[in-house]
Amino acid sequence: MRAPLSRQADLSLRQYILDQGLGPGDALPSEGELATRLEMGKTSIREGIRRLETLGIVEVRHGRGLFVGRFSFAPLIEQLPYSLAMDSVPFRDLLQVRRALEEGLVVQAAARLTEADLSTLDDLVEQMRAGSQDGRVPPDVDRAFHLALFAPLGNRFVSELQEVFWDIFHRAVEHVPARPGLHTADDHANIVTAIRTGDALQMTRAIADHFADIEAVVEDLVVGGAQGADRTSA
Repeated sequence: MRAPLSRQADLSLRQYILDQGLGPGDALPSEGELATRLEMGKTSIREGIRRLETLGIVEVRHGRGLFVGRFSFAPLIEQLPYSLAMDSVPFRDLLQVRRALEEGLVVQAAARLTEADLSTLDDLVEQMRAGSQDGRVPPDVDRAFHLALFAPLGNRFVSELQEVFWDIFHRAVEHVPARPGLHTADDHANIVTAIRTGDALQMTRAIADHFADIEAVVEDLVVGGAQGADRTSA
C-alpha cells in the first residue's frame, strides 16, 4: 500500500536535508522550490513541512522562510499521550533505560566533575533537605541535580534523554501520595559522597540505591493503577 502524499513528502524532505548535508539553522528552499525539486505538489509539500515542524525537524520562521530545526526531544514530550505516563509497562521500561544510563555514565561524569561542580551538587542537596516534604524533594531541584551531575560529559543527547525521563516520571508521580520514609535528599547526598571517594563501585551502588527508591514509587503507581482498574471493572 502506497503511503499518503503528505507522508511521502515528509520522507522526501528528510532525505533532501540529508543529501544536501544541511544542519540545524541552515536555510531550506521555499515551498514552491521544494515542490519543483522533489517533483511533488505544493499541497503535499506544505503538509510534509507541517509534519516535520511538529517534530522539530523543520522550523518555520514567518517572514523569513524555512530552516532546518535544532535537534530536541521537546516535541516528543509534547506528543506523548498522557496514558504513556500512567501505563505501567512502558513506564517501567523507561525507568529501566534511565537507570542504565545513569549507572553506566556516572563514573565517566565523576572523572570530569571539578570541586566547584561538587560544591554545586552539595548546594542542591541542601536545597532538597530544606524543601523536602515527607521525603519528596522539590522537583525543580531534583531535575537540576541530575542535569548538573552529568553536564560535564558535554553530551547534549544525554541531557535531552534525562529531560524526557524526568518529565514523564514527574508527570506520573504527581498522582501518587508521598511515601513516608523515602529519603531522596539522603540518596542524592550519598551519590555525591560516593563520587568524592573515587570508587567506581560505590558510585554505581549509590545510583542503584537511589533508583531502588524510585522503583518503589513506580510500584505504588502500578498498584494504584491496577486497583483503579479493578474498581472501574467492578
